Amino acid sequence: MHSERWIIKSFIVSVLFLCSLVLHARNDVEAINLSLESLQSEASLLDTNVLDKTLDNYRGTVSPLYKRYLATTTEYRRIEAKFTEAGIPLFFSLIPYAESKFNPSSRGYGTAGLWQFTRQSARNFGLTVTKGTDERLDMDRSTDAAIRYIKSLKKEFGSWYLADFAYAMGEGTLRRMIQRNGSKKMSVLLKDPHFPSGTKAHFAKTLLLDAKIHYSKSEEKIEGKSSPEGEKN
Repeated sequence: MHSERWIIKSFIVSVLFLCSLVLHARNDVEAINLSLESLQSEASLLDTNVLDKTLDNYRGTVSPLYKRYLATTTEYRRIEAKFTEAGIPLFFSLIPYAESKFNPSSRGYGTAGLWQFTRQSARNFGLTVTKGTDERLDMDRSTDAAIRYIKSLKKEFGSWYLADFAYAMGEGTLRRMIQRNGSKKMSVLLKDPHFPSGTKAHFAKTLLLDAKIHYSKSEEKIEGKSSPEGEKN
């Protein structure tokens, strides 16, 4: 009798555990699709197998990035407010976590700051970069420049996800890729064998983090936030 009860109890626990996994996965997909929608993607996660595979490669990076977000929430809120005021999807406000791990002093190969501007790009969008002054390292000024840059990319390419691709790979590379494929669709471009791996990493990390922070139901319960609405024009 005890053995039967134990078997039934174990079965019930297993079913509940599997149900929780399915619910978690469904919520994860829903959150990612909401983030994609804010970027004006023509396809959802389930319609874009190549994106699903790309995200799988970077899911393990979300936990440390989220921990960094929790450690820098006060500073991040200043950036989030600027993007909200500018009418830009909050996806873009999280780029510094993918690009510099939200380190204002970060320096890369010819790039610097939260947004990893090159010297020329920084100057093109109003930042001073001289031997004695590097405004790429100023959080507020560099964020204002990033907003101007992202708006210019949106104006040129027509959609938010293309603006992000251009931000990560460069305008010239994206123009050539669109011309080569005869399409601006995300589902088409991601299949291009020449799509830069660094851009895929940048996009996947930012998308997963955006889904977790701004669209996850669990996050809404914890932080009491409602899902933001990205600009959809």
